Amino acid sequence: MTVDATTPALARPRLDVGLVFKGGWNAFTADIVALIVGGLIACLLSIVSLGILAGPLFAGLYTMVVRRIRDGHTAEIGDVFSCMDRFWGFLWAAIVLVVLIGLASLTIVGGVLLATVWLYVIPFMVDRRMGLTEAMSASYHQVVDNGFWEHLVLVVVFLALGAVANGWLGLLTTPFTIAATAAAYFVAGGRGDLVRQQ
Repeated sequence: MTVDATTPALARPRLDVGLVFKGGWNAFTADIVALIVGGLIACLLSIVSLGILAGPLFAGLYTMVVRRIRDGHTAEIGDVFSCMDRFWGFLWAAIVLVVLIGLASLTIVGGVLLATVWLYVIPFMVDRRMGLTEAMSASYHQVVDNGFWEHLVLVVVFLALGAVANGWLGLLTTPFTIAATAAAYFVAGGRGDLVRQQ
């Protein structure tokens, strides 16, 4: 008799999507003013700088939410600039992710799949101060090991929100999407108790 050491697909941990949206909503509303104004600053400066500042500024938005969930730290508007000390790392991350996901998006499905497996690259870089390749690998494993299909649904919902909420509505959906992604990062990483405390 042989023993199969692999984990059956149905027995693998699954992402609690309800907890993700509830935790994301709670984190978003707890710091709603700082996140909306910070998101506006990040968008405007990204446009003015032709995208050069997008990586560090959006990483700053992730930092606001990660600190809220992990430490209970109240976000301030100036926190949007908190990742400027790692400017080159986040600029490089933004370039690599946009180019690779963008090229894969030519097949539509490929872009969605890459966006799914690399969902947590920026949260890993912010929370654990990982480098880009280490964060890409960690994100891949966290998604695949904790309910790939639930993560795929999450990414499709985020893409639909982004498509529907063009323009000024994006000022609400972008920070909420970042908050929900950060909540998913903690839930999938086995730290859902931090999200439940929100």
